[in-house]
Amino acid sequence: MKVFLLSCDSYEDAVKRLRRSLENFAHLFTPGDSVLVKPNMLSARRPEEAVTTHPAILTAVLLFLKDLKCHAMVADSPASGSFQRVAEKTGMKDVCAELKVPCFELDQPTTVAGQIYKKINVDRRVFEVDRIINVAKLKTHSQMILTLAVKNTFGCVPGLEKSGWHMRCGTNENFATFLIDLHNLVKPTLNIVDGVVGMEGNGPANGKIKHFGVVALGTNGFVLDFVLCKRLDVDPLLVYTVRESVRKNLIVDHTVEGEWTGQIRLPITAPVLPVPQALRELARRLARSPKISKNRCVRCKICEERCPANAIRIDDMKIDYEKCIKCYVCHEVCPEGAISLVRRIL
Repeated sequence: MKVFLLSCDSYEDAVKRLRRSLENFAHLFTPGDSVLVKPNMLSARRPEEAVTTHPAILTAVLLFLKDLKCHAMVADSPASGSFQRVAEKTGMKDVCAELKVPCFELDQPTTVAGQIYKKINVDRRVFEVDRIINVAKLKTHSQMILTLAVKNTFGCVPGLEKSGWHMRCGTNENFATFLIDLHNLVKPTLNIVDGVVGMEGNGPANGKIKHFGVVALGTNGFVLDFVLCKRLDVDPLLVYTVRESVRKNLIVDHTVEGEWTGQIRLPITAPVLPVPQALRELARRLARSPKISKNRCVRCKICEERCPANAIRIDDMKIDYEKCIKCYVCHEVCPEGAISLVRRIL
């Protein structure tokens, strides 16, 4: 198993290097294959905001598939906002229109069984296509610490079902286990991480934009995420999905082609050291809580609608902390950056 790390100064440079590197994976596809390309379409943000997969990377992938005479399609299920608005704002609708590729929302669930979680609703078309290419974004994530290839397949769960999983799982460790279950069900043929420009700090939507200058590729999403942690000088055991991957022996033998290294400032929710099992409940109680900024809030109520615990009441500008499960979905979906994360115990 080989991971490719492509150093890139710009998206123009990235597209050239990516087109060449993709040839290493051409043997995985057959002319006539139906291929679902799953980018990160978190919300309706412009490409330069570094929240979603850049349309230039999507273009390179679609042209690769066109050269192979595959039948490509682009699909995702945004965390907030209508799919059409997200597709337009992110530039992905224009790319698909120009290349005559279908672009649609993953909103047709079918129930499948994971290894741990036996009833998971995933869009049926994920299982009807021949191949899947998972195109993630290099960003921090206030709950999972980093959102890379494995986390990106969460978009295969339709709509509001995603919020329900935060409630069902309860803890970060359980949620990471669910994401691993889901990634194993989706089984991407190829994983790509767009890290030319990404996000650090309190991501995945309201962090600080940063130029990382890399595109990463590999057939194994667990290994790809592990390698990126190492090259970013992040302890893999601090990233919940990677830690669970290590614990489940999913990091297979691998080699890395490319000398790229980088640095990333983690979210303020990141533990300094991996939390032992015996201290997890205490750590959870001490974890930061969301707080609404009355000055920045525009009363759109997206956070209230997406809160899996029904803990937010925007009319009263209050959060019920007895209900709050500290999943930080409100912080993730707020389009105004009006949710901060604070230590209430202080």
